[in-house]
Amino acid sequence: MRTPLVKTTLAALATVSVVLSSQAHAVGSDAGAISLTFGPSARGEAMGGLFATEANDYAARWSNPGGLAFVSRGQLGTMFSQLVPGLADDVYFMYGGWVIPTKSLGTLQLDLTYLSYGKSEAVNDANESGGSFTSYELSPSASLGFKFLPNLGVGVTVKYVRIDLAPSNVLPDANGAGSGTGNSWAFDLGALYTRQRFRLGAVVDNLGPNITFIDDEQSDPLPRAFRLGGMYDIVATEVSQIRAGVEYERSLVRLERKPVYHVGAEFVYLNAFALRTGYLNDDEGAVKGFSGGFGFTWSSATFEYANVPQADTLDRVHRFALWARY
Repeated sequence: MRTPLVKTTLAALATVSVVLSSQAHAVGSDAGAISLTFGPSARGEAMGGLFATEANDYAARWSNPGGLAFVSRGQLGTMFSQLVPGLADDVYFMYGGWVIPTKSLGTLQLDLTYLSYGKSEAVNDANESGGSFTSYELSPSASLGFKFLPNLGVGVTVKYVRIDLAPSNVLPDANGAGSGTGNSWAFDLGALYTRQRFRLGAVVDNLGPNITFIDDEQSDPLPRAFRLGGMYDIVATEVSQIRAGVEYERSLVRLERKPVYHVGAEFVYLNAFALRTGYLNDDEGAVKGFSGGFGFTWSSATFEYANVPQADTLDRVHRFALWARY
């Protein structure tokens, strides 16, 4: 059965995919599995997308698996973001991470990434319903970070990603057969160097085979990218901290693509309240603008919020995170 229509159908799925790509980091529009490009740390997002040096929360392995080496307490947290509220309420991103320090191996992390494209209804040429289906991306991962030198942490992440866009009868190829499901695996490498108030981080993301839906000729590359960032603690006292940093992001899928630049800063008072701001400049993706957010910590629990820009024609999005140390 050919299904030219869907309520949010194939055309709508493509529209949602383009919209989501506009939010993704440097390689979102160049590759498949765009869920792997959404930064799950609300703190990093509020600072304009600074991640490589700030790997110290529930999303540490995404920010930089090398940063896990310096995490000494267990952490458990989640983040939620509705991605296109003006287009579809059931399109959202969720992330959950569990950081587990050990005495001998280093620090481990397990996490799960989930991107919902929402529910769609297939309709045939006679305008008859072919049933509804849900489209999504799902990616579990496991990470390990350890100190290679006293001031240098290194880490690796191994992940699996599955994309389920539609049943096979909804996405046929020219011969009437096809699949709306693809999967692949990948790994990330990261390093974080710390010296007094300065931190320097580097990450290579999503190194792995293309994700295939029908055959190798119709496969999509994973969003491979390189990130390099620096952060300096301008003020570091028991009462307050002020820090600022920059980050450079380069696609490894299409090398001629212009890089993305991130700048950001954070003010923390009594380790209980934080204000954050930043700026993201992605010329090719038409995403330019300020980000901002805040965080509250009470005892071992932290709530964080970030407001993040998208492409010029799209509304800003919100990130909500709740996590705890133990």
